[in-house]
Amino acid sequence: MSEKIIGLHPKVADALSQTVTEAKARGMSVGLHSGLRTPEDQNKLYALGRTKPGSIVTNAQGYESFHCLGLAVDIVFKDAKGNWTWADSCDWDGLGQTGKLFSFEWGGDWSRFPDLPHFQMRGKIPSIRQAKEILLRDGLEKLWSLV
Repeated sequence: MSEKIIGLHPKVADALSQTVTEAKARGMSVGLHSGLRTPEDQNKLYALGRTKPGSIVTNAQGYESFHCLGLAVDIVFKDAKGNWTWADSCDWDGLGQTGKLFSFEWGGDWSRFPDLPHFQMRGKIPSIRQAKEILLRDGLEKLWSLV
């Protein structure tokens, strides 16, 4: 997991570690599936189910996701063989509630396009649009100071 936390805001990395530790203590087999994404990586995910084969997995293009700012992670369950699983039978609500204990916003609470594995930390940043504006105008350090 350590290589996947590179580029994450320190508060996000800390909350991630605490969430995974607590989830495992509660009997959930989980791990960090995705952390920081480049805008190019985000655009590739956005293309799935649109211009590339596959199912739609995101409504966010590059810099329209807190993943591109080091402020979001995807925590996913693992099956008995250690493979990633997004099965409906997983305790997504339990995982979401666990993440919220450590100041994460949980994508499972979203009414439009719920994103069960998604956890983000915005702090005083009202929206992704404003986050992008702050990043472009003032830089990442200023953006991160708002978390």
